[in-house]
Amino acid sequence: MDKVVRLSDQDVAEDAPTLDVARAPDPEETAGGGFLARLLNRSEGSASLSDDTTADDGATATRGETQAASLDDGATAPDRARSRRGGFFGLLSSGASKPDVSAAGAASDIPPGTVLPYGRVARICGLSLGQMGKVIASYPERRPVHTLYDSDPGNTAPHTFYLSGFGDGCARQFTASLAVFGTVEMHEQLRYGLPAEVQPYSDTDKAYEKVKSRVCGVPQRKPCGTRIRRLEKDTVFLSIYERFGGNADWTNLLLHGGDVIAQDRKGG
Repeated sequence: MDKVVRLSDQDVAEDAPTLDVARAPDPEETAGGGFLARLLNRSEGSASLSDDTTADDGATATRGETQAASLDDGATAPDRARSRRGGFFGLLSSGASKPDVSAAGAASDIPPGTVLPYGRVARICGLSLGQMGKVIASYPERRPVHTLYDSDPGNTAPHTFYLSGFGDGCARQFTASLAVFGTVEMHEQLRYGLPAEVQPYSDTDKAYEKVKSRVCGVPQRKPCGTRIRRLEKDTVFLSIYERFGGNADWTNLLLHGGDVIAQDRKGG
Protein backbone atom coordinates (compact mmCIF):
# COMPACT_ATOMS: atom_id res chain seq x y z
CA MET A 1 0.00 0.00 0.00
CA ASP A 2 3.05 2.31 0.46
CA LYS A 3 3.67 2.19 -3.28
CA VAL A 4 0.14 3.25 -4.18
CA VAL A 5 0.08 6.79 -5.41
CA ARG A 6 -2.42 8.93 -3.60
CA LEU A 7 -4.46 11.37 -5.63
CA SER A 8 -4.15 13.98 -2.90
CA ASP A 9 -0.34 13.92 -3.25
CA GLN A 10 -0.42 14.68 -6.98
CA ASP A 11 -0.08 18.13 -8.50
CA VAL A 12 -3.08 18.93 -10.69
CA ALA A 13 -3.02 21.83 -13.11
CA GLU A 14 -5.61 24.46 -12.54
CA ASP A 15 -6.80 24.30 -16.15
CA ALA A 16 -7.09 20.50 -16.23
CA PRO A 17 -10.45 19.28 -17.63
CA THR A 18 -13.08 18.35 -15.10
CA LEU A 19 -15.71 15.59 -15.21
CA ASP A 20 -19.24 16.19 -13.93
CA VAL A 21 -20.83 13.47 -11.85
CA ALA A 22 -24.36 12.54 -13.00
CA ARG A 23 -27.05 13.07 -10.41
CA ALA A 24 -28.87 9.95 -9.34
CA PRO A 25 -32.50 10.02 -10.49
CA ASP A 26 -35.11 11.03 -8.01
CA PRO A 27 -37.21 7.98 -7.04
CA GLU A 28 -40.36 9.99 -7.72
CA GLU A 29 -39.14 10.75 -11.25
CA THR A 30 -38.40 7.09 -11.88
CA ALA A 31 -41.88 6.10 -10.72
CA GLY A 32 -43.40 8.82 -12.90
CA GLY A 33 -42.78 6.94 -16.18
CA GLY A 34 -39.65 8.61 -17.62
CA PHE A 35 -39.21 11.53 -19.94
CA LEU A 36 -42.63 11.45 -21.66
CA ALA A 37 -44.46 11.20 -18.38
CA ARG A 38 -42.47 14.16 -16.96
CA LEU A 39 -43.11 16.14 -20.12
CA LEU A 40 -46.85 15.49 -20.09
CA ASN A 41 -47.20 16.09 -16.37
CA ARG A 42 -44.97 19.20 -16.27
CA SER A 43 -47.98 21.51 -16.19
CA GLU A 44 -49.24 19.72 -13.12
CA GLY A 45 -46.03 20.18 -11.15
CA SER A 46 -47.32 23.24 -9.35
CA ALA A 47 -50.21 21.36 -7.77
CA SER A 48 -50.02 20.91 -4.02
CA LEU A 49 -49.56 17.59 -2.30
CA SER A 50 -53.06 17.77 -0.88
CA ASP A 51 -54.51 18.27 -4.37
CA ASP A 52 -52.57 15.25 -5.62
CA THR A 53 -53.87 13.18 -2.75
CA THR A 54 -57.46 14.27 -3.46
CA ALA A 55 -57.09 13.49 -7.16
CA ASP A 56 -55.65 10.06 -6.38
CA ASP A 57 -58.57 9.32 -4.07
CA GLY A 58 -61.05 10.45 -6.74
CA ALA A 59 -59.37 8.37 -9.42
CA THR A 60 -59.50 5.32 -7.18
CA ALA A 61 -63.21 5.85 -6.58
CA THR A 62 -63.84 6.37 -10.29
CA ARG A 63 -62.00 3.18 -11.17
CA GLY A 64 -64.06 1.30 -8.62
CA GLU A 65 -67.30 2.64 -10.06
CA THR A 66 -66.22 1.81 -13.60
CA GLN A 67 -65.32 -1.75 -12.66
CA ALA A 68 -68.66 -2.18 -10.90
CA ALA A 69 -70.51 -0.85 -13.95
CA SER A 70 -68.68 -3.22 -16.28
CA LEU A 71 -69.62 -6.16 -14.05
CA ASP A 72 -73.25 -5.05 -13.89
CA ASP A 73 -73.74 -4.73 -17.65
CA GLY A 74 -72.96 -8.44 -18.10
CA ALA A 75 -70.49 -7.93 -20.96
CA THR A 76 -68.02 -10.78 -21.18
CA ALA A 77 -64.59 -10.79 -22.78
CA PRO A 78 -65.79 -12.78 -25.84
CA ASP A 79 -68.64 -10.28 -26.29
CA ARG A 80 -66.20 -7.39 -26.33
CA ALA A 81 -63.93 -9.25 -28.72
CA ARG A 82 -66.81 -9.81 -31.11
CA SER A 83 -67.71 -6.14 -30.88
CA ARG A 84 -64.17 -5.14 -31.81
CA ARG A 85 -64.38 -7.36 -34.89
CA GLY A 86 -67.19 -5.29 -36.32
CA GLY A 87 -65.01 -3.52 -38.90
CA PHE A 88 -63.26 -5.20 -41.82
CA PHE A 89 -63.64 -8.76 -40.51
CA GLY A 90 -67.25 -8.09 -39.67
CA LEU A 91 -67.90 -7.11 -43.27
CA LEU A 92 -66.32 -10.34 -44.47
CA SER A 93 -68.38 -12.50 -42.15
CA SER A 94 -71.64 -10.69 -42.88
CA GLY A 95 -71.05 -10.89 -46.62
CA ALA A 96 -70.49 -14.63 -46.44
CA SER A 97 -73.86 -15.26 -44.80
CA LYS A 98 -75.96 -13.22 -47.20
CA PRO A 99 -78.16 -15.17 -49.60
CA ASP A 100 -78.11 -14.54 -53.35
CA VAL A 101 -80.34 -11.59 -54.22
CA SER A 102 -81.85 -10.66 -57.60
CA ALA A 103 -81.80 -7.18 -59.14
CA ALA A 104 -85.39 -6.78 -57.93
CA GLY A 105 -84.28 -7.45 -54.35
CA ALA A 106 -85.70 -10.97 -54.02
CA ALA A 107 -83.67 -13.51 -52.03
CA SER A 108 -83.15 -17.19 -52.75
CA ASP A 109 -85.12 -19.80 -50.84
CA ILE A 110 -82.23 -22.27 -51.22
CA PRO A 111 -78.47 -22.11 -51.87
CA PRO A 112 -77.07 -23.30 -55.23
CA GLY A 113 -76.53 -27.04 -55.41
CA THR A 114 -79.56 -27.96 -53.29
CA VAL A 115 -81.44 -31.08 -54.42
CA LEU A 116 -85.16 -30.64 -53.77
CA PRO A 117 -87.64 -33.42 -53.08
CA TYR A 118 -90.18 -34.05 -55.80
CA GLY A 119 -93.17 -31.73 -55.55
CA ARG A 120 -91.37 -28.78 -54.02
CA VAL A 121 -90.73 -25.60 -56.03
CA ALA A 122 -88.19 -23.11 -54.66
CA ARG A 123 -86.93 -19.70 -55.71
CA ILE A 124 -83.23 -19.46 -56.56
CA CYS A 125 -81.49 -16.22 -57.56
CA GLY A 126 -78.18 -15.26 -59.14
CA LEU A 127 -77.72 -18.24 -61.48
CA SER A 128 -76.25 -17.69 -64.93
CA LEU A 129 -77.81 -19.30 -68.00
CA GLY A 130 -74.92 -21.75 -68.16
CA GLN A 131 -75.53 -22.86 -64.58
CA MET A 132 -79.16 -23.76 -65.31
CA GLY A 133 -78.36 -26.14 -68.17
CA LYS A 134 -79.91 -26.61 -71.60
CA VAL A 135 -83.04 -24.86 -72.85
CA ILE A 136 -85.63 -27.53 -73.61
CA ALA A 137 -88.82 -25.45 -73.99
CA SER A 138 -90.09 -21.86 -74.04
CA TYR A 139 -93.53 -20.31 -73.75
CA PRO A 140 -94.89 -18.65 -75.82
CA GLU A 141 -92.70 -19.88 -78.66
CA ARG A 142 -92.58 -16.59 -80.61
CA ARG A 143 -92.01 -14.17 -77.74
CA PRO A 144 -91.06 -16.33 -74.78
CA VAL A 145 -91.98 -15.28 -71.26
CA HIS A 146 -90.98 -18.52 -69.53
CA THR A 147 -88.01 -20.73 -70.40
CA LEU A 148 -87.49 -24.27 -69.12
CA TYR A 149 -83.94 -25.54 -68.45
CA ASP A 150 -82.78 -29.13 -67.97
CA SER A 151 -79.63 -29.42 -65.82
CA ASP A 152 -78.88 -32.94 -67.12
CA PRO A 153 -80.38 -33.50 -70.59
CA GLY A 154 -80.89 -37.14 -71.46
CA ASN A 155 -81.18 -38.25 -67.84
CA THR A 156 -84.53 -40.00 -67.32
CA ALA A 157 -84.11 -40.25 -63.54
CA PRO A 158 -85.37 -37.43 -61.29
CA HIS A 159 -83.00 -34.45 -61.43
CA THR A 160 -83.01 -30.65 -61.25
CA PHE A 161 -84.92 -28.40 -63.66
CA TYR A 162 -85.08 -24.59 -63.71
CA LEU A 163 -87.82 -22.26 -64.92
CA SER A 164 -87.23 -18.56 -65.67
CA GLY A 165 -89.48 -15.63 -66.55
CA PHE A 166 -90.65 -14.39 -63.14
CA GLY A 167 -91.17 -10.81 -62.05
CA ASP A 168 -88.66 -11.03 -59.19
CA GLY A 169 -85.79 -11.86 -61.58
CA CYS A 170 -85.16 -15.27 -59.98
CA ALA A 171 -85.60 -18.75 -61.41
CA ARG A 172 -87.71 -21.53 -59.92
CA GLN A 173 -86.07 -24.87 -59.20
CA PHE A 174 -87.76 -28.25 -58.95
CA THR A 175 -86.97 -31.96 -59.32
CA ALA A 176 -88.51 -34.07 -62.09
CA SER A 177 -87.85 -36.62 -64.79
CA LEU A 178 -90.00 -34.72 -67.29
CA ALA A 179 -91.65 -31.30 -67.42
CA VAL A 180 -93.88 -29.89 -70.18
CA PHE A 181 -95.88 -26.72 -70.81
CA GLY A 182 -99.63 -26.99 -71.32
CA THR A 183 -101.58 -24.17 -73.01
CA VAL A 184 -104.76 -22.73 -71.55
CA GLU A 185 -106.58 -23.82 -74.71
CA MET A 186 -105.58 -27.43 -74.07
CA HIS A 187 -106.58 -27.04 -70.43
CA GLU A 188 -110.06 -25.84 -71.38
CA GLN A 189 -110.57 -28.74 -73.80
CA LEU A 190 -109.70 -31.23 -71.07
CA ARG A 191 -111.36 -29.40 -68.18
CA TYR A 192 -114.68 -28.57 -69.79
CA GLY A 193 -114.86 -31.94 -71.55
CA LEU A 194 -115.10 -33.73 -68.21
CA PRO A 195 -117.83 -33.27 -65.62
CA ALA A 196 -116.74 -32.03 -62.21
CA GLU A 197 -117.92 -35.29 -60.68
CA VAL A 198 -115.36 -37.23 -62.72
CA GLN A 199 -112.51 -34.75 -62.30
CA PRO A 200 -112.99 -32.49 -59.24
CA TYR A 201 -111.73 -28.93 -59.49
CA SER A 202 -108.22 -28.61 -58.09
CA ASP A 203 -106.38 -25.54 -56.81
CA THR A 204 -104.95 -24.77 -60.26
CA ASP A 205 -108.41 -25.23 -61.83
CA LYS A 206 -109.97 -22.78 -59.37
CA ALA A 207 -107.18 -20.24 -59.81
CA TYR A 208 -107.51 -20.46 -63.60
CA GLU A 209 -111.24 -19.79 -63.40
CA LYS A 210 -110.60 -16.52 -61.56
CA VAL A 211 -107.93 -15.35 -64.01
CA LYS A 212 -109.99 -16.39 -67.04
CA SER A 213 -113.13 -14.62 -65.83
CA ARG A 214 -111.16 -11.42 -65.22
CA VAL A 215 -109.28 -11.40 -68.54
CA CYS A 216 -111.91 -12.92 -70.81
CA GLY A 217 -115.02 -11.47 -69.18
CA VAL A 218 -116.89 -14.79 -69.10
CA PRO A 219 -118.50 -16.74 -66.24
CA GLN A 220 -116.57 -19.41 -64.42
CA ARG A 221 -116.62 -22.92 -65.92
CA LYS A 222 -117.13 -21.44 -69.36
CA PRO A 223 -114.48 -21.24 -72.13
CA CYS A 224 -112.58 -17.98 -72.56
CA GLY A 225 -113.81 -17.49 -76.10
CA THR A 226 -112.42 -14.82 -78.43
CA ARG A 227 -109.98 -13.36 -75.89
CA ILE A 228 -108.08 -16.58 -75.39
CA ARG A 229 -105.04 -15.32 -77.36
CA ARG A 230 -104.78 -12.40 -74.97
CA LEU A 231 -104.95 -14.79 -72.01
CA GLU A 232 -102.30 -17.06 -73.50
CA LYS A 233 -99.68 -14.30 -73.61
CA ASP A 234 -98.77 -14.64 -69.93
CA THR A 235 -100.76 -17.63 -68.68
CA VAL A 236 -99.66 -21.26 -69.00
CA PHE A 237 -99.64 -24.54 -67.10
CA LEU A 238 -96.52 -26.57 -66.34
CA SER A 239 -96.88 -30.29 -65.65
CA ILE A 240 -94.03 -31.89 -63.66
CA TYR A 241 -93.59 -35.68 -63.70
CA GLU A 242 -91.57 -37.58 -61.12
CA ARG A 243 -90.87 -40.51 -63.44
CA PHE A 244 -90.34 -40.63 -67.17
CA GLY A 245 -93.22 -43.06 -67.66
CA GLY A 246 -96.02 -44.68 -65.71
CA ASN A 247 -96.97 -41.76 -63.45
CA ALA A 248 -100.10 -42.25 -61.39
CA ASP A 249 -100.13 -38.53 -60.60
CA TRP A 250 -98.12 -35.38 -61.33
CA THR A 251 -97.56 -31.85 -60.07
CA ASN A 252 -99.27 -28.97 -61.84
CA LEU A 253 -98.27 -25.30 -61.74
CA LEU A 254 -100.31 -22.38 -63.03
CA LEU A 255 -98.12 -19.49 -64.19
CA HIS A 256 -99.66 -16.06 -64.70
CA GLY A 257 -98.32 -12.51 -64.73
CA GLY A 258 -94.75 -13.54 -63.94
CA ASP A 259 -95.60 -15.65 -60.89
CA VAL A 260 -96.71 -19.11 -59.77
CA ILE A 261 -100.27 -18.44 -58.66
CA ALA A 262 -101.29 -22.04 -57.90
CA GLN A 263 -99.81 -25.50 -57.43
CA ASP A 264 -101.38 -28.92 -56.86
CA ARG A 265 -101.06 -32.63 -57.61
CA LYS A 266 -103.27 -34.35 -60.15
CA GLY A 267 -103.91 -37.97 -61.08
CA GLY A 268 -104.76 -39.54 -64.40
